[in-house]
Amino acid sequence: MLVIASPGSRALKNAKYEKYCRLRALAQPRIGAYREVGWQSRADDVAYINACRLERRPEIQDRIAYLIRQEEDLIVEKRRRIEEQLWAIAEANIADYFETHDTVKRDHTGQPEHDEKGALSVETRVRPRLLTDLPPELAALIEDVRVDNRGRLIPRLYSKAQAIAELRKLLNFSAKEAPKDVTQLSDQELIATLAQQARELGVEINLDYRFARQPPATETDGRGNQVIDGESENGTPRKR
Repeated sequence: MLVIASPGSRALKNAKYEKYCRLRALAQPRIGAYREVGWQSRADDVAYINACRLERRPEIQDRIAYLIRQEEDLIVEKRRRIEEQLWAIAEANIADYFETHDTVKRDHTGQPEHDEKGALSVETRVRPRLLTDLPPELAALIEDVRVDNRGRLIPRLYSKAQAIAELRKLLNFSAKEAPKDVTQLSDQELIATLAQQARELGVEINLDYRFARQPPATETDGRGNQVIDGESENGTPRKR
């Protein structure tokens, strides 16, 4: 099967061109990359013009684009591995590091106990598993070990709380809540928002609650003459 190489996948034969492309793929500014490669230009504008002219060459463009894609793929892969490790720590079960075993039951003097038929009494106990018996994925979750009074190695796992906190950062769970839509604002929030915008624009505006109030209700004397306004601005009846 004929395999066609992707544009820019092969290193450039010119060592300076190749180094320049790698520096640019790592987000090095044009002038800095141009000079680091070894090309000398006293004036920054000259170095910049020469770098731009170089990047107009198709082989340079293809090489930089290819190296950037490779770098992005590496970042994605590293992020995936970090996320998998954090999930493993968060979901680790300490019971996986211990095992049960049968042992002879002994009295307070250390002598073996026997049952009614004279057979040795046996009891089931729990002990830590040998570190050499742990599969690699479990051993990788151990941060430290301590020795108990029997000389056994007790594993201490990485912090679940810290792993969960790092996961929240990685997955952006703790991002700020999106700003409210105008229709979700209360009257107070809406007025405060309008006032802030007015200050930013340098516009004088008088905002209060009167614009939202209903026109005052009126009563007549039966002959079409108005007698009483429902209420005045301060909330008290007002006669005419």
